[in-house]
Amino acid sequence: MSSPAGGSGGADSAVPDSPRVASLPFFYTAPIALGLVGILLVKWGALALSTPWSSLTLALTHTLTLGFLTMSGFGAFYALGSASGFLEAVRPRWSHVVYYSLVLGAGGLVWGTAQSQAGPVFFAIGAVGVMGVAFIVQNARILRRGDSTQPLVRGLRLALWGFGLAAFLGVWLAHGHGGMRFPGLRPLWMIVHLSIALLGWLGAMLVSASGVALPSTFGAAPLSGRALDWVLRGTALGIAVPFVLLLYGYFFVPEMSQAWIEPWAAASLLPAMAAIWLVHPFLCLRALRSGSRVPGFDYWRSGLFLAPVVLGVAVAAWLQADVRLGMLFGWLALFGWGATLFSGLLLGTAPGLLLASGPASREARPVPDWLHSASRIGLMLHRAALGAGAVGILTLSDGWCRFTGGLVFVDGAWLLFVLVRLLLESRPERVRSA
Repeated sequence: MSSPAGGSGGADSAVPDSPRVASLPFFYTAPIALGLVGILLVKWGALALSTPWSSLTLALTHTLTLGFLTMSGFGAFYALGSASGFLEAVRPRWSHVVYYSLVLGAGGLVWGTAQSQAGPVFFAIGAVGVMGVAFIVQNARILRRGDSTQPLVRGLRLALWGFGLAAFLGVWLAHGHGGMRFPGLRPLWMIVHLSIALLGWLGAMLVSASGVALPSTFGAAPLSGRALDWVLRGTALGIAVPFVLLLYGYFFVPEMSQAWIEPWAAASLLPAMAAIWLVHPFLCLRALRSGSRVPGFDYWRSGLFLAPVVLGVAVAAWLQADVRLGMLFGWLALFGWGATLFSGLLLGTAPGLLLASGPASREARPVPDWLHSASRIGLMLHRAALGAGAVGILTLSDGWCRFTGGLVFVDGAWLLFVLVRLLLESRPERVRSA
């Protein structure tokens, strides 16, 4: 077992604050991207929330997924992996390659899809490819040396696999948006790509984070390793089978004969959906009954309560083939479940992870008094934006969608203000001198 600051990867990995150096750019950029989601929604209105096949919808979706959720996920990955004590420290230079490639790739993809221009999309494919390879190679090496008996390590390994599969499908799909012919069932590829990103990448990251956040941040009973293993197994099964089915159909089944793949691929997602949106929320909510309502606590409870709703809307949208229900599913899954939980992670757990060298010192970290009211205000803004967006989608109201954009912008700006102040106050030298 390696200490967080004592890896064997050269000068970079010996930097005591390497988790902080690696994670901070991602954490600071995430709320900026959330504010950009609001600006785009104010500009585009219902055009971006009426159909999943709109180029504006794709641009808005990737601003949220790559800009906020993946930025937050990358920062949390580095912080959890290093501050846990089960993995060696990361190399900040590698993380900077990942960060700048992600910024360039996300920007090119959003611009190219919004403007229906092939050039920026192909630029994004190259940048995202560099980002994906750098992130996977760097962290696969570290995780291979991690303690396999720890659920956190196994969760991060699954998250890395989920990210790799989602990125692979995303790059392949992006070629179609860049003007190249795409054989196969593109709608099904998009559904599987989104599902693996939500369940295998973000879902596994949140499962890993819950193993630290519940006991260390909220003082709740930790989830048992056996329960987490079952969640991770169901998730792994639910993302692997549809991925294999897509590739099998792509290479071995003529395009006109691929219709049979769709119901099987959709059904094979159910183990992961049940694990991430049903079993894991139930386990966490039960554990949180013994926790303390510190900042981030109510974010987690809200996001966990939303998870079964997301699952129900997903099933209803699939069975009824209703476009509005499909859009509502995406909104609830991305901005509701995902963004709510990651906002709670940013405000509640991330500062302690970047400060501490182990769980004991995280538990001793005092909570600033101002953060309680700031967290309540932020959650109120987030809930208001979530509800307004749901109304806008179901009513197809341009006014409601633009109003939602304004609320999302304020939500992102408030989160940025609170996070910057919180992370500045949690700098190691400030804490030691307090």
